[in-house]
Amino acid sequence: MVSNTDQPFVQELPRLLRERGYSLRRLAREAGVDPSHLSRVLRRASYKTPSGELTRKVAEALALPKDYFPEYRQAVVLERIRTDSRLRERLYAELK
Repeated sequence: MVSNTDQPFVQELPRLLRERGYSLRRLAREAGVDPSHLSRVLRRASYKTPSGELTRKVAEALALPKDYFPEYRQAVVLERIRTDSRLRERLYAELK
């Protein structure tokens, strides 16, 4: 069983590509994402950051759990906080 990583997407993905012998173009095609966008995210060009959706698609294309990358898990948590005011207020109170 594959566990999730705590490594940021831009650090972990190059390792996974090398390990699996994938090119960025091949991965983008299999993930259904634009290869130039994926490249910009990895290079952090124009302040591009990996979205939860992008990290999910990439993880699934690599046969990893959809929540493998921390950016996906963060996106899920943030969306839940945005849509659940009681959760948001409870967490806020705990953090104060």
